[in-house]
Amino acid sequence: MIEVKSLKKEYLDDSVTTVALDGVSFNIGAGEFVAIMGPSGSGKSTLMHIMGFLDRPSSGVYTFKDQSIDELNDDQLAFIRNKELGFVFQFFNLLPRTTVFDNVKLPLIYTKISEEEKNEKVRKAIESVGLSTRSKHFSNQLSGGEQQRVAIARAIVNDPSVIFADEPTGNLDSKSGQQIMEILQDLNEKGNTIILVTHEQYTAEMAKRIIKLKDGQVLSDDGVVERKIAKNGLFK
Repeated sequence: MIEVKSLKKEYLDDSVTTVALDGVSFNIGAGEFVAIMGPSGSGKSTLMHIMGFLDRPSSGVYTFKDQSIDELNDDQLAFIRNKELGFVFQFFNLLPRTTVFDNVKLPLIYTKISEEEKNEKVRKAIESVGLSTRSKHFSNQLSGGEQQRVAIARAIVNDPSVIFADEPTGNLDSKSGQQIMEILQDLNEKGNTIILVTHEQYTAEMAKRIIKLKDGQVLSDDGVVERKIAKNGLFK
């Protein structure tokens, strides 16, 4: 599904060149659960932005479903991003004085399906994260863990090919974080491809494969030997 080959990203500021990615290469198949891990400054956020069609590489090739990003203009990238990708961020990015239902419905605004179909998709997405009884609440009335569940529902409402989760537990207490990881693991078991960006080893070990970055390069790319499974807010 995803092929990254010799990817480089450089930023020029006041004639000073900063290399964020320096020749990164790997493939990700459909249905994988991959953690991209590294310390601050390792290039993981830059990599996620490129893979999520939010930025372009300076050089190298990024191919999504057999199509190179170089062949697409910005409007085409935006269309594919809305149709094929779902995003979960550390700080939720919800509209505060808007109901859970309407927050989850946002990605469907420009889709060419009936209002009835949109509402059914929203109901199913909210149900899948266990928030059916909270759908009429405003997002700012929810706990942090509940807000992140809303963000996950919003990410999956359009049935994306890939879910990008950027530090999804970073703003939560440990129990809420484990509940979020349980939802992501369940989504992966149902066939969703998930790419998790994190700096935490124990969070990365809830994925099935870890790509470690350092100084913009791939340090290692290995399967998780002793995978942590989150269940009812606990590890097993």
